Amino acid sequence: MCGICGFNFADKVLLKKMCILIKHRGPDDDGYFIDDKVSLGMRRLSIIDLNTGNQPQHNENEDIWIVFNGEIYNFLELRADLEKRGHNFYTQSDTESIIHSYEEWGKECVNKLRGQFVFCIYDKRKEILFLARDHLGLKPLYYYFNGSDFIFSSEIKCIFPHGISREVNNNALNLLLSLKYAPFNETLFKGIYRLPSSTYMIFNLKSKHLVKKKYWTFNFKPDNNKNISLLVNELKNLIEESIKIRMISDVPLGAFLSGGIDSSGVVGIMSKLTENPIKTFSIGFEEGAPVNETKYARIVSDYFNTVHTELTVKSTSFKILPDLVWHFDDLIVDAAMIPIYFMAKYAKEKITVALTGDGADEVFAGYNWYFKPQKKYYTQYLPDSVFQNLMKFHRYYPSHKIRLLLSYINTMRQNYGSFYNSIFVIPDSEKSEVVNFRANDVLPQIRSRFFQDLDEVNQFINWDLNYQLPNQYNMKLDKMVMAASLEARVPYLDQKIVNWSTSIPSHLKFKDNIEKYILRLALKDVLPPEILRRKKRGFGTPIGFWLQKGLKEISAEILERLSKRKLLFKPKYIKLLKRNRSRELYMSKIWSLIMFELWYETFIENDGLKPVKI
Repeated sequence: MCGICGFNFADKVLLKKMCILIKHRGPDDDGYFIDDKVSLGMRRLSIIDLNTGNQPQHNENEDIWIVFNGEIYNFLELRADLEKRGHNFYTQSDTESIIHSYEEWGKECVNKLRGQFVFCIYDKRKEILFLARDHLGLKPLYYYFNGSDFIFSSEIKCIFPHGISREVNNNALNLLLSLKYAPFNETLFKGIYRLPSSTYMIFNLKSKHLVKKKYWTFNFKPDNNKNISLLVNELKNLIEESIKIRMISDVPLGAFLSGGIDSSGVVGIMSKLTENPIKTFSIGFEEGAPVNETKYARIVSDYFNTVHTELTVKSTSFKILPDLVWHFDDLIVDAAMIPIYFMAKYAKEKITVALTGDGADEVFAGYNWYFKPQKKYYTQYLPDSVFQNLMKFHRYYPSHKIRLLLSYINTMRQNYGSFYNSIFVIPDSEKSEVVNFRANDVLPQIRSRFFQDLDEVNQFINWDLNYQLPNQYNMKLDKMVMAASLEARVPYLDQKIVNWSTSIPSHLKFKDNIEKYILRLALKDVLPPEILRRKKRGFGTPIGFWLQKGLKEISAEILERLSKRKLLFKPKYIKLLKRNRSRELYMSKIWSLIMFELWYETFIENDGLKPVKI
């Protein structure tokens, strides 16, 4: 794993400043390529080919150069094929396989790669930069282009040494307040963009023209004719092979273990594939917290005889928040960042690569709100005309609780109501009370991407695979493990598994009120019964509990500072949150606004080159 950066002119001093800001992504080495047209830089975390794998790398003629972040799991197959086609290799690394794949197949090389990656190829002959992000968006890539200067990097803060103006992008802020992340290509910074997953872009160094293209999409075409026993065997083989190729490493390797079926399945198959005990790592929370699943992780550890380590995270851990916000320059307000970071930091003392169970919920339908989209509760008894009249006066009702209830009912009256309410923090109908800028409704932006010939379950899965995974969950994992200089590998998000999952009907993902039904069948002979029977529990963080303990006083202070952002937020709403800090109803909103204030202080009030202090 690495961090990469570059731009379309020569400046070694500036390039080194960029690389220093992502040293945590690659503490083992740095490398630079500079000519009169481009500057390319990287920081390396050595995983494969420790001796000759340094970057930037080049082809035989040294007219094609690359900086690369990620792992290509099929690089040995690619290498063998390319050598037969006459290509000569000078390293044993997976990086070089991308260069020769580009030589052989041009921009179509991305369809040959199996893994997690972002890279930039400099083609001297064509005078272009060719950049790409992997199929599932496991690694991040950001860019800035003002019509003349083109700058790219693995992290947004890496762009700041160029003197880029830092302004809040209100549209992205609006999305963040609704969803906890910005799902499309915009970031919270005006003019700085995120390259979408499964997308490449080409920058012409002569004409300074930039084009982007989606190279891969999810193809939902369920086949209802296959025998379920055959499908279960296919899935078992796919998962085992995906884990096997992700165990290739020249450095110590282990696994994150929550005790759920996803991570437990990964640990079980890893144990089957090696004679050495697997090193596993779990997170627990202090006594009194409502979330703690360490007992299930211990069951799995004992069952597979792993070398197991548990870490307890306490409410006093809030002191790390400024550091985590600095790492989340592309802000995500997901409290699970805290335990992931501590687990990664602790695991780094013993391993350099960790396999995880992430992604199985999105691929195999593991969330309960996928399965009750048409349930309208008591809303079906309220005539549309009556409710429309009630909503006309929504903002004038004196009780905020009544306004929240009406917002909830309004959403539940739609077919996708339970799904929307599960992912929204601040609903559209409440937004005018919160912000002082014009905020377009978020719900229609989501719904507009649902109109396709899919059943509702697969529509929700399609949304999560396209937007929630690459922009929230994958980035939460990537940025937190990279902050600890650790690599995470995600077997369930192998593109072969994802492709396969889109070919099976929804009722095999959820059946008889059992989520991830076919995955459970595939892992039946792997997992202990008490784990196999467990219902879905998210990787929760007791943020409400923490807001009553370690974060209680500091949350009031941070909200007070936020109330001064009058161009963005309405002070009356911030006062409402301050008064209701102890109420569960407001916890997610308080957390989102606390995180935004810390982000604002770090990157707008200050230079963003280091964390602030609380």
